[in-house]
Amino acid sequence: MRSQLFGALAVAAALVPSYAAAADCGACNYPDACCPSVCCYPKVHYKTCYQTVVEQCPRTVYKPCYQTVMKECRETVCKPVYETVMKECRFTVCKPCVEWYDVVRTYTVCKPCYETHMCEKRSIVYKPCFEEYQVPVCYQTCRPVYETCFSEVCETCYRPVQETCFKTVTRSVCRPVQDVRTCYRTVYETRYEAYCVPGGCYTKVEQIPGECCTDPCTGAVCHKAPTCRTITCQAPPKVCYRPICSSHVIAEQVPFTRYEQECYQEQVPYTTCKMVPYTVTRRVPHTVCRMVQETHTKMVTQRRCKMVEEVCVKCIPVTTCKMVPEQKCEVCRACRCKVVKEECVKYVPTCVCRIVHEEVVRCVPVTTCTMVPTTVCETRCRKVAVKVPVCECECERPGFFGRLFGM
Repeated sequence: MRSQLFGALAVAAALVPSYAAAADCGACNYPDACCPSVCCYPKVHYKTCYQTVVEQCPRTVYKPCYQTVMKECRETVCKPVYETVMKECRFTVCKPCVEWYDVVRTYTVCKPCYETHMCEKRSIVYKPCFEEYQVPVCYQTCRPVYETCFSEVCETCYRPVQETCFKTVTRSVCRPVQDVRTCYRTVYETRYEAYCVPGGCYTKVEQIPGECCTDPCTGAVCHKAPTCRTITCQAPPKVCYRPICSSHVIAEQVPFTRYEQECYQEQVPYTTCKMVPYTVTRRVPHTVCRMVQETHTKMVTQRRCKMVEEVCVKCIPVTTCKMVPEQKCEVCRACRCKVVKEECVKYVPTCVCRIVHEEVVRCVPVTTCTMVPTTVCETRCRKVAVKVPVCECECERPGFFGRLFGM
């Protein structure tokens, strides 16, 4: 609509010269011979025209606002509880029963009967017979003969001689010195870093208000009805914090004591003892032994042996054995076994499950929708009646407003 109005004003600006000519009904466009000396004033009447006016109309609409809250939900659940109980179990067992009784048993045994008698045994033995006799034996012996002799011996002796000397001794002394050194230690600290967690997506219904639109071809105004559309929105992000452990090194000045070594020299006296040799001559007696041989004779007793036969009679006891049968009786202990049924009771641990009702509380997210009033500016188009002046003259040409509005 605004573009049409601006177009009409542009056309009017182009026709300004003809407007001035039409002010006297177009008489100035004709030669003077055709125009009378008296001017002709046009007749003006007003024509009603309709002009489209665009207005901004504020309107209150209600926009849904979704809010998610945690709602406490209580429900009763069935929880299994297992218990161990002792169950009585009865069963029958077959138990062996041993019964002892006496049995007389007769049996025959062979008893050995030993007899001893003397048996004569002759044997020839050789018996040694020894006799002694004297035999002369010659032998030599060595007899020692000792003699005393003297010899001169030169020997070296030592006598101690003491001397006092001085020597230079270097000694060291440790002197404490206070000093400072730099120590480094690592300090760990925990800081919290914020990070953003994107919010979840949810669906909401948005209402599109109705609007007026004008057809550019026909100039007709049509109204659009308000509609609703479903859009997917994302919740605002949430800021969370996570711990981050960092370390840094701190330098510290630590005092300590160190020892510096100092050396100094001093003269220390000491005594030395040395042995001075001297020669001494003396006569030393010594004994000389020589061996002298001597011959001797002695009588030695010797033995000789000869074997002599001899008859030896021995009485050797000989034992003979013969088996003699003998009847014996003995009482034996015998047993017989019979099975006796016996009822036993045994307690067996059994797991029993029973259902216990328990109330559980949990938080459930609940989304509530609240209609929030919002002011929306709507654009409305309406037609306003405008009185437009129209000039009439004797000329057939249209005037300014006729050419402007197409009349």
